[in-house]
Amino acid sequence: MKNNFGKIVKTLKEDDHFLITSHISLDGDAIGSELALNFILQKLNKKSTIVNEDKLPQIYSFLSGSEKVYSLKDNNFDGGIYNVGIVLDSSSLSRIGKVSEILKQVKTIINIDHHRSNENYGKINYIDYFSSSVGEIIYDLIKYIDLDWLDEKISSCLFTAIMTDTGSFRYANVNSKTFQVAADLTAKGAKPHIIANNVYNRNTYSGLKLLGQALSTLEIDEQKGVAWLYITRKMLKETEANDEEVEGIIDIVTTLKDTEVSILLKETKDEKVKVSFRSKGNFDVNKFANKFKGGGHPNAAGCLCSAPLEEVREKILSELFKELESSQNKNK
Repeated sequence: MKNNFGKIVKTLKEDDHFLITSHISLDGDAIGSELALNFILQKLNKKSTIVNEDKLPQIYSFLSGSEKVYSLKDNNFDGGIYNVGIVLDSSSLSRIGKVSEILKQVKTIINIDHHRSNENYGKINYIDYFSSSVGEIIYDLIKYIDLDWLDEKISSCLFTAIMTDTGSFRYANVNSKTFQVAADLTAKGAKPHIIANNVYNRNTYSGLKLLGQALSTLEIDEQKGVAWLYITRKMLKETEANDEEVEGIIDIVTTLKDTEVSILLKETKDEKVKVSFRSKGNFDVNKFANKFKGGGHPNAAGCLCSAPLEEVREKILSELFKELESSQNKNK
C-alpha cells in the first residue's frame, strides 16, 4: 500500500469544478466524509457539488452543510460539468450507482477508500485499509494540508464518520490512532453526546413497530452460531416505516450471545433483496459477500441480490453453512 496525499492536494489546488460522491445506501462515514471534504474545497475557494444516487438519510441532517447534499432523485439537482470526481468510501464504481454515468465525463477520478476489496479504479487512488473509516483519512488529509482548518463544523462531520463506521468504537477496525483522532476532533469542537443523540436516539414509533415485526422473523442455528431475519415491503407498509428506519436492526441481532454471524435480508423498492452481514469472530463476511458481488469489511459487509427473498435466503444460508462447516473442519 503506497499512499501519498501529494497528488491529491496538487489536483485540489490546480483544478476546479469538483463532484463529490459515495456509495448507494449512504451511511455516516459516507456523509460525514463528503461534507468535510466539501468544506476543504470551500477553503480552497473551489466549486464543488455533493451528489449521490440515494437521498440523505434524515438522521444526518443535523450536520452543517447537509442541505447541500443532492441526490439524483432530487428535482433540484440539474447536473453540471465537472473536472474532477472524488469518490469516497466505495470499493468500486458500480457501488455508486448511476452517478458513475456522470463520472464518465470527468478527466480525473480520485478514489479515497479504506476497503481491502477496492478495485483502484481512480486516476489517483488513496486506499488505507488500516484506517477505521474514510473520515479518518480525510482527517489525515486536512493534517497534511493545514490542521488549523479543523473547526467545529468539519470536526463534527468527521467525528460522525468515525463513530458510525466503528460502531461507536466497538468494531475491530478501532486502534489507538482512532481514539487520538477522535480526541483531537473533540478538542476542535465536535460534541460526542450531541452527535450520538442525533444518530442513535431518533427512533420513531413506526421504526420501533418495524423492529418488532422484524424480530418476529428471527431464526437462529445455535450449533453454527448464525442468526437471520428479514424485512418485506409488506412489513414496511403495515408499520408505515421507511427504508431508513431499517438501519441499526442488524446491529441489534449481532448482540445475541454465542452468535458469530448475523444476517438481515430486506426487500427493496425495485424488487431486489439487500443483504447485510455482521460477524463478531474470525469469519470474514467481506470475503463471503464477494461471492454475491458484494463487499465491505471483515466484520460488516453486504450485497444486493436480484431474486425473491426466500430464494436469496436459502442460497445465502446454504453457502454460509458450507463455509462455516469447512472452516470448523479445518480447525479440528
